[in-house]
Amino acid sequence: MKNKNIMFAAVLLFAVALSLVPTVNASGHFATNYTNASLTGVYGYSSYGEHLGPSNPNNNTTNVPADSVGVLWFDGLGTFEFHDTADLGGFIIQRGTADNPIVATYTVNPDGTGTMQWFSNGANHTRAFVIVDGAMELQLGAADGLDVSRGVAKKQ
Repeated sequence: MKNKNIMFAAVLLFAVALSLVPTVNASGHFATNYTNASLTGVYGYSSYGEHLGPSNPNNNTTNVPADSVGVLWFDGLGTFEFHDTADLGGFIIQRGTADNPIVATYTVNPDGTGTMQWFSNGANHTRAFVIVDGAMELQLGAADGLDVSRGVAKKQ
């Protein structure tokens, strides 16, 4: 009976000690635990770059300066909505509205990088991003071959 009590005490002590050991969700230098749930709420954003080549609204082959400003809303599950105003070489484009935003998808990788994808103005668009400052900010970059641009989104 005494051996059973000692064994029970040892198992109990091991179980308590095990709960104090930190858990690691991934390995390597970039190990973190980001998920789609890391992005929720409204972010204000702006971006600047150049729209590439002959698919611009002026139908010429030169790159055209482009910028945009708007708001993004993330649901924490992989869907986001946005509306913005873009200036494409002097041609103003309103993409979505507050009452009728563009609905799109996003994916967050465990290291805090990810992609956003949507369809607007006759084309599929992709942006790469990285979560910074505890999800208070996103750094954005074009990843679709339609333009070269970069931007920032800050949580409101």
